[in-house]
Amino acid sequence: MKLIIFLIFVLLTSSQYSFAVIKRHDIPAKNYEVAKPPEYLVDMPHEGHGVLIAPRWIVTVAHTIFYDYTGKTIKVGNKDYEIAKVVIHSGYTKPDESLFKGDSKPLMDFFKKRDDIALIKLSSNVDDITPIKLYEDTNEQGKTITVYGRGATGNGLVGELAETKKLRSMNSFQNIIEESEGNWLSYKFDSPPNALDLEGMHGSGDSGGSSVIIKKNRIYLVGLSSWQSWDGELSLFKGGLYENNAYQVRISSYYKWIHSVIKSN
Repeated sequence: MKLIIFLIFVLLTSSQYSFAVIKRHDIPAKNYEVAKPPEYLVDMPHEGHGVLIAPRWIVTVAHTIFYDYTGKTIKVGNKDYEIAKVVIHSGYTKPDESLFKGDSKPLMDFFKKRDDIALIKLSSNVDDITPIKLYEDTNEQGKTITVYGRGATGNGLVGELAETKKLRSMNSFQNIIEESEGNWLSYKFDSPPNALDLEGMHGSGDSGGSSVIIKKNRIYLVGLSSWQSWDGELSLFKGGLYENNAYQVRISSYYKWIHSVIKSN
């Protein structure tokens, strides 16, 4: 889903880029391309992504749910599945319009306090794709993550280019988790030469995209792309610039909630 702050503040500019996610300006865009997206990554009905975590369950960020998707179909792999139920965390709320005016701090505080996570139950099992395992340890800080998405693109110098979002190309980038704070993981979009080879950050349309790490040769879901932070006047916000910070839903913080919902349903 288009990140909420992007709905109001992203500026439209011309684009020479053709690939999703926000990248380094000095690295060829093709280096970020993903020829074959992970099978566990699911495109939501309108925008954003979800992740298959059990044969009948998908996890996503709550703000990708525009309305009750019950009865709607969703494609997992090459097959369509009917959505049997949507469970949105009770701590998820939508911001009042007044928060989008003036200084950014009230809106940033609002984002940090809410629970931006939801689960989708399918009407039948997905038998031909292996669900990704959830990361339950709380030692995420300092780990390198790989993040997937097919949203808008741009680079750290010019920021996000909103009109590129319609291209829907799958890409990935890497970053390092700087803070694991309560329900959130955060990282900074470092500029060269202090950046990783494929340094990047999520953009509009990448919400719910999987953030993964490798532990003992197994892939684990550690986070879900959610929002970018901004310090100062909201009317000046520009997403995807170097030194910006991004926040992801911290899976380890919701590990018990996820399993309790699955068990009770």
